[in-house]
Amino acid sequence: MQQKQFETAMQDVAKAYGSPADLIADDELTRPQKLKLLQQWDYDLGLLLVAAEENMTGPGSSVTAERMRTVRDAIKLLGVEVDPDDPHAVAASGKVAGVAIPPEETAEPKTKTTH
Repeated sequence: MQQKQFETAMQDVAKAYGSPADLIADDELTRPQKLKLLQQWDYDLGLLLVAAEENMTGPGSSVTAERMRTVRDAIKLLGVEVDPDDPHAVAASGKVAGVAIPPEETAEPKTKTTH
């Protein structure tokens, strides 16, 4: 995927992809790009859950929680374990932390150059 398209998708993953399955099926994305997008999507959903808990407007928390489960299932499909006991992914600070994906999983592989 072109870097500009990827950056646009990172701004609003839900708008760029109708479902986590659509994102997983996008052959133009690398595995690290898919993980980054899913991680961002999870974070965005966490913000919505926190807003719902604070009685702010937005989609119902049950719909958001279900979407978060599908996002986390997609992350698992890519081989990264997600803590199932952390449904809201809220850090101790009270801010949304999002699902923890090791940085090496979201790093693009280095290409070897020959001289």
